[in-house]
Amino acid sequence: QVGRCIESLVRSLRGVLLLNNVELHKQGLLLFTEILKRQPVEIKLFTNRGVCIEAIDVLMETVNCPVLEVAVEAVKAVAAFLRKDHVSSPPVPYEELQKLLEAVLKRCADLSPPQSSKRHAVSQKLLQGQFLLNTLESFRNACRLAVEFQGDFMAQENAFTAPNSESKDTLSNFSEFLLRICDSLCIPMVMSYLERAVSPSVTEVFISALSTLFTVVPSMRNKFSKKLASSSFIRLTLELKARFCSVQSNPVLNHTCSSFLCSLCLNLYSATEKTRTSSQEEQEMSELLQKGLPQLNYTIAESLLLLSETPEPFFLDQSLCSHQHCFVLLLYFAYSFGDRFVPDAELFLAVRNFLLSAQDHGDCLPPHILRAALYLLAVCQDKGLFSLHCSHLPITPPHQ
Repeated sequence: QVGRCIESLVRSLRGVLLLNNVELHKQGLLLFTEILKRQPVEIKLFTNRGVCIEAIDVLMETVNCPVLEVAVEAVKAVAAFLRKDHVSSPPVPYEELQKLLEAVLKRCADLSPPQSSKRHAVSQKLLQGQFLLNTLESFRNACRLAVEFQGDFMAQENAFTAPNSESKDTLSNFSEFLLRICDSLCIPMVMSYLERAVSPSVTEVFISALSTLFTVVPSMRNKFSKKLASSSFIRLTLELKARFCSVQSNPVLNHTCSSFLCSLCLNLYSATEKTRTSSQEEQEMSELLQKGLPQLNYTIAESLLLLSETPEPFFLDQSLCSHQHCFVLLLYFAYSFGDRFVPDAELFLAVRNFLLSAQDHGDCLPPHILRAALYLLAVCQDKGLFSLHCSHLPITPPHQ
């Protein structure tokens, strides 16, 4: 019964699109979105694969509608549609979903900044911001969908496709597509937006999608993490936390950014350090990052000053120590991949003071923190000066 109702609605929507009535188009899509959102998980809307594909066709048509208000509602519907219980009737239409998502991202990327009268420009800017947010929600939901399907053998292999057929309708192809289009369209589009405006809701959905992508194609996790680190995402995320998450504001964004940085650092550690270190060290690093990153909401300049602080004012807790260790690790991973976002002289002095303070208080730094600090000293100075400055420290400089 439910399946027949949704089939009627999809066909009615297709009929409405033939009419030259923008309001009717918007209301039809709004109704479709509400049904998609509110449908209980245990009751499938699309029991017929053909109706599911027909719904995708209607969404494709409306996403490409020249009237932006209609396209905004269409992308909102796409985000609601990308739910496992809506698209899991076998075989899963991965190829059609890929085309739909590509259409959404390309339409969003093609939006140009408004050039007309002031009032109209403000209205267009708001619509474009909403379009971007809906687009990123669609992309994030598609990434989550791919991860959910990893635990479903039928969805992975699409077992109902013809034997020996070279079908593109596979989870593997869809997952690799998500990684590719994130690199080619999603990231450039968001970075371009961030040059003009910054919205906490947009950045939260974007960072959340990147975090999910770490598990979409597990074999590419380390390569993807290296690319993000070399593209200044550690710096970007720290700046977002400082701007929007200080004084306990925007807790959802803070949690998302902190989780992203934690996963990114652990992936980079796994890719570069794991073969010569212990699993206990990885566990200690994970615990440090999980505990310390949510409190690390300072500007980079403030964090640099705190790195030189002595622990006396904080003797009742470990907040300063945790902050310093987290910041040293973040700097280490950023600098390891070419993102040198602090002037060398300032960083050298801050790290040197951090090590001297630890020496003065008899603190035994964890091996991964000591290695990271020594690396930062080494990259900020030539070898001669490095050895001279380090002669005051109870440690031996690493072999270069």
